[in-house]
This record gives sequence, structure tokens and C-alpha cells, in this order.
Amino acid sequence: MSRTRHVAVRTIGHTVAGQIGEHIAAAAILQQGWGVAMATQDSVDLVAWNKETGQRLLIQVKSAQLSRGDTNRLEFQLGLGKNKRLPIRYDFDIIALVSSEQRAVYFMPVTAIRQKKINKQPSFFENSELEADSWLKSVEDLRYDIT
Repeated sequence: MSRTRHVAVRTIGHTVAGQIGEHIAAAAILQQGWGVAMATQDSVDLVAWNKETGQRLLIQVKSAQLSRGDTNRLEFQLGLGKNKRLPIRYDFDIIALVSSEQRAVYFMPVTAIRQKKINKQPSFFENSELEADSWLKSVEDLRYDIT
């Protein structure tokens, strides 16, 4: 199933683009049956919780737009700080990569981040099960992570 691309009518600033990505990620988490709230911290954009298990997760959102550059790839900057170090579990639990124009999210546990930048093809976000599958896998991976 192909997702509709929602292209911005006009260029929007980075702050607004980031807020759009945060809301798209929050909606995806809500659809998984979790609660979610916006956060205003340096490396945490969302806080998610599961009422049944009591589990709480800190989410960092990174969004990319095709209209901002190369229309064949989406580039996500994952490094943190001035020197762009790799994030660790102390920073947040899950990173949400958002294709803003496709309104789609791919979730990864922070423990799976091995590089400071990731490129994804737009077609990567067309899988209708991407959000649910990647959310469940991330939560499961963190459950068994003992670092």
C-alpha cells in the first residue's frame, strides 16, 4: 500500500518542521495504545507510557522532508551535541524517524543506533505496518536490554 505524499505548499522553518514531526510521532504512539505527552527537554521530545505495564519511555524525534533537498532520500541526523556523539540510553530510549511528507514513522531503540547519520529511501516509509512493527520491536528490545 502506497502512502500519499503530503508536500508542503510553502517552505516552513526548521522549528515548525520539527513540531510537525513530533505530532506525527505522537499520533503513531497513540495508535499503538500508549499514552503520550510532549516534552520540552534537550534530547527528549515525547514521553510515552503504557497504563497496563507502567512502562515509561523517552522519545527523541528526528524528522526529514523530501522538499528540503534530495527527493530520492531522507537524511536523519542522529548525533547529539556540538561534536555529534552517538546517543546512549541515558539520553533517551527510542528515536522516532519521521518522514513528514509521508506522515510515517520508523521507531528504533537507542541501543540500535550505530551511526551519527542515517539515510532512508522514501519507499522505506510506504510499508503500512512500519509504525506498529517498529514500535513493538523497539519496546521489546528495550525490555531485554540490561545496559
